[in-house]
Amino acid sequence: MTAEYPWEEEPASRWTRDFSNSARDNRVPLPTTQLEQEGIGEKITVHGLFDRWVLNDSVHVGRGTHFAEVTQDCKGKIELDFSLTAAQWQNRARRKRYYRSIDKLVIKVGRQLLADFGDQLSGREREAFMRALHALAWQESLWQHSIRYKNWFFVVLSGSSYNALDDWGITQVARSHGHPDELLNERFFASKGYCSIGSTLYYGFMEYYLIYMDARSLPCNHSAMDKLVGAYNQYASGFSYCNDQFSEDETFRTYQIGAMTGFGNHYKKRTWLKKMK
Repeated sequence: MTAEYPWEEEPASRWTRDFSNSARDNRVPLPTTQLEQEGIGEKITVHGLFDRWVLNDSVHVGRGTHFAEVTQDCKGKIELDFSLTAAQWQNRARRKRYYRSIDKLVIKVGRQLLADFGDQLSGREREAFMRALHALAWQESLWQHSIRYKNWFFVVLSGSSYNALDDWGITQVARSHGHPDELLNERFFASKGYCSIGSTLYYGFMEYYLIYMDARSLPCNHSAMDKLVGAYNQYASGFSYCNDQFSEDETFRTYQIGAMTGFGNHYKKRTWLKKMK
């Protein structure tokens, strides 16, 4: 095995590149009123570090439940093509274009990632890994990252994660362990990588890739699918690199099985394709 969290040692220059080529929010004026006055949801301050919002259905229209408001924090980094308003999202053609753009972005980021690490995967294994990246992002967030309400912007959060400071964005990058002082991925959060969908894709994919490169050589993972699911077990739970190892804690084991089953089903069915038609 390599170091426990090798992705945390990588330089921010890997994920802070512009992958999306989308217009940013530079020209969107900052709001001049308090968000609380809008009456769009309820917030709770998470360990004094950020506000987690449960937004009304009319704001998120099915794109998640829990969000972090990042309007000022992420100024100049938010990709407008991937931060749609409720009205934009409810337009069928616009929504289809969004999913197709995500598909292209996943492919672009995945290819760049593999090139950055020396193109060590080839043939069917490379094809399967690229498909797994689509499934990972779908399982983690249904390909959602950020939304817009007027001139406010929000990034999707896990809300109910085992991690005290939530998991952020399209690949649900963990900010902590179970205690708020047990920080994870500090370089990513210090760089405000969560502001960008491209950065969050790259970072999450990098984490999965480095895990996969260990999982693929373990005797507990026999088939190509075992290797992909074993890597996802570690990505989602941090418990094991094997596809058949689970916690003795019933609640956590149920979480593992649900996450791994969801990932596997999305991989096999390519669930995202129906959203692009």
